[in-house]
Amino acid sequence: MPLLALAALTVPAVASPPPLAPRAPVSAWSAAAKVHLTRDVAHGAAAAQATTVYVCSDGTYLYVRFDAAQSGEPVIAEQRANNTVVGGSNINGGIAWTDDAVWVDLWPTGPGGFQYQFEANPIGAHNEASSENVDFEPHWRSYGAATPSGYAVTMAIPLAVIHGAHAGTWRLQFVRYVRATGALDVWSSGAAQINPDDPAYSGTGSFTQVSRAPLPKPRIAPYILGEAASRSIGGSTSRVGMDFSIPVAQTASFFGTFHPDYSDVELDQQSISPTVFQRTYSEVRPFFTQAASYYNAFNCAICNGFRTTLYTPGIPTPREGYAFEGRDGLFGLAAFDAIGDRRTDAAAALNYTSPDSHWNGAFQHVITELPGLFDSTSEGGISWSDGKYLSAYLNDAQETGTLVSSPAQGNWIDGGGGFLDQHFALFASMRRVGSQFNPVDGFDSHPGVAGYGFYTARVWTFDKSDVLSSAGVDLFLDRYQGPQYGAAQSDTQVLLDMLTKSSVDLQLYSGSDYWRFGPTMTPISQNGGFSITYHSGTQNNLNNFPAHGSSATPTQIQYYTGRYGTGRLDTWYRSTTLRVGTRGLMTFALDNTAQWMPGNAPDNVQWFEDASYAYQVTPDSSVAIGVRRIVGMPPLPNGGGNCEGVCSNISVAYHLRLKNYELYAAYGNPNTLVTVPQAILKLIFYAGAQKGS
Repeated sequence: MPLLALAALTVPAVASPPPLAPRAPVSAWSAAAKVHLTRDVAHGAAAAQATTVYVCSDGTYLYVRFDAAQSGEPVIAEQRANNTVVGGSNINGGIAWTDDAVWVDLWPTGPGGFQYQFEANPIGAHNEASSENVDFEPHWRSYGAATPSGYAVTMAIPLAVIHGAHAGTWRLQFVRYVRATGALDVWSSGAAQINPDDPAYSGTGSFTQVSRAPLPKPRIAPYILGEAASRSIGGSTSRVGMDFSIPVAQTASFFGTFHPDYSDVELDQQSISPTVFQRTYSEVRPFFTQAASYYNAFNCAICNGFRTTLYTPGIPTPREGYAFEGRDGLFGLAAFDAIGDRRTDAAAALNYTSPDSHWNGAFQHVITELPGLFDSTSEGGISWSDGKYLSAYLNDAQETGTLVSSPAQGNWIDGGGGFLDQHFALFASMRRVGSQFNPVDGFDSHPGVAGYGFYTARVWTFDKSDVLSSAGVDLFLDRYQGPQYGAAQSDTQVLLDMLTKSSVDLQLYSGSDYWRFGPTMTPISQNGGFSITYHSGTQNNLNNFPAHGSSATPTQIQYYTGRYGTGRLDTWYRSTTLRVGTRGLMTFALDNTAQWMPGNAPDNVQWFEDASYAYQVTPDSSVAIGVRRIVGMPPLPNGGGNCEGVCSNISVAYHLRLKNYELYAAYGNPNTLVTVPQAILKLIFYAGAQKGS
């Protein structure tokens, strides 16, 4: 049983919906339950601003109204498009952190089940998220407007898109974020709470009426694509394909893909950040993102580039794929089989959460089959938290197959834990990685080492009369020993972070990094330097140290220096985002690396230039244009994934998202270093359930 005294409410059943106009009189919501957000978990104190929440349901929709008083601080609402990832809400990114925002967290089957989040800013622009599916984007309504005391937001959330919706008791939470102060005000809380979306601290809501079918609707999403391209990449073509999801229970689905196409990728992941390791990228392909929350569900403290036994961006796009995901009570289960040309990649995961949320267990198995190669990796882990400050974990993984000649060298084991509250953090971990542990479908930058890592941080907050809003200092170090030649890796970093009331963030860095190449310990340091950001985060906080995100229009200058390889490396990052009108954003970036080599060796100098413009046409449509160029040679040693010489890229994209279809029109791809001459028009239909539901 939970150890916390949870807040509770009964969600009243209403015959007709309340008015969703945010300026409608509060008396029109008299049939709704009323609660207050009383605690700021970011600062561990009472909420400084008053927030009242009204909630009711007609069985088809959950209706929520937030009345947020705000005095002494400006109301910030710059985002105007729906479903735009611009910040860092707890599940998959959203409006929160760049604007003032309010949101609702729902766990219909309990704290170990699916989490759903619906959030909106003070003018009603919204985003949503689900722990089941990263692509969760159903159609729902939200409205916002200024009021004499602050602002009001109303929501109509369709219960049909929530798997496991039922009459009875749910876990739920109401949250408000104040951009100017970093406050995170919640309804149900505990003294040790830091994360506003932590299900262990959520309240309970009793739903007396929920209309639902025995099973959620199946989802079929066929697409039609036309591509005009140069002959050098295969010429013009057209394609058809389909993604599908078929529920087999309220919280379980069988899903798959035929002839998938991922040409609608819009995430810009280009960088010239110096690294001696292989670069990692975020997964954006729907087949792999739908059940992503089930995989790699292992705690890991102070990992700093260490492994994951499943890294799906490294799996080539399959010809077809089949998968299952579902939750039942305290357990979650997922599996997929991605079938390509002479290649199969498969994985399965089983997760467990104890009734009091203090214990979590996870098991994962990954298989890769290629001509002449078989690779199999199994991993198990257990983690514990006291629900307040302390946590600990232990993981063990074993790789076998063609590339592993000795079981002892295909093993990974690590463990650690620590203490965390609003002002202080202390964590330590130890691990040993076999020299042949490097799963084909995984990612491990550090095979063949053993050692430890340590991290500690302290944050101070100040009164409104002070110049500083907050200040923080943190220390990170690790030491790893290889089987030969002594130490294999050594990293040390000290950071001092000062944030002013005017949202100017100054960070000062010092430290060193060394990595062994053969018998020599080679410096790869860039830990000396500074960073200055205007329109930065609003509060240093150990839950997202060193700061809560940035505004929608930050300006930043960063400088890092240190011994790198046989030379000295200086790196500059410069970027600014400017608002153009009420709906447009213009971003400029100018980065450069300069590795000054000794003697007559040639220096390695590289520049990255970027200009982009994004315009929010309507709440459901946007257009973006980006121009990028990389010139010069990267520093040595170089971990790959970087341009050598001249690489130019231009991309143009238009996106329209409506209830039953999506339209993409694009030229180029922001993820590639060099633009491939191609123009793409893609139309996706959603029959049955809505996108991601």
